[in-house]
Amino acid sequence: MSGLPETPAENAERVEDLVRPLARRCRGKPVFLVDGDRTLSVDDTSRTFLERAGLDPLVIKRRFQTDGYCFGAFRFHAEVHLALGEEVFGRLAPDVAREAALHAHAIDFLRLAEQRAAVFVVSAGIPRIWRSVLDQHGLSTIAVIGGIEPAAPYVFGRAEKAIVTKLFLDEASVVIGVGDSDVVTEMLCLAHHAVVVLNHRQNADLVPHLEAPPSVWQVVPIGTPHQGIPVRSFLSPHELAGCRTLARD
Repeated sequence: MSGLPETPAENAERVEDLVRPLARRCRGKPVFLVDGDRTLSVDDTSRTFLERAGLDPLVIKRRFQTDGYCFGAFRFHAEVHLALGEEVFGRLAPDVAREAALHAHAIDFLRLAEQRAAVFVVSAGIPRIWRSVLDQHGLSTIAVIGGIEPAAPYVFGRAEKAIVTKLFLDEASVVIGVGDSDVVTEMLCLAHHAVVVLNHRQNADLVPHLEAPPSVWQVVPIGTPHQGIPVRSFLSPHELAGCRTLARD
């Protein structure tokens, strides 16, 4: 048994119970909600984890291609990982974290953001990997929110990132969402500011949906910038912590 919630409602309750105390501690403060894989890193660390464990990540990819980013698909995603057990997580997660290729200045961004705001890595991947990455860079005060964890499993995907964002919006002075794909669409659309990190697919599944945020920006570690979206370096999004709204050029 994976211990995963069976229904979206049960899962949402578990996510809310976990995140609400974190959000309350941020009352009146700016908050960054930052995706992990392909936002801070070049590659997908959970994909690397599965490959190291001898599994084919395409099994999960095909499920998402068939069902979309729905609860059932994310639950299947979690089940495949959790079936590997604690021994595999304990052995492989630190190794994957040590070898994770991070975007240039991604860690600098987190350090600068932490000086101005509360920062959370919000990952649909494996939180233990991101916990290890942060610890290796002296960022132990940055919390990681995610569900693929044998000790306390729950489903964590597109809808759950939206739940997290709403809870922080109830408490924080300003919320800045940072991410790269459709999994973070709701998170970025709900945030006061959305920062898109250009990925290997040119954010094709994300950018067309970013109509709602008061301000949308992009960071371009690879590829060609999107037309019509102001560009920031990874060293500047921390400045958004001081702006509830920001006029765009």
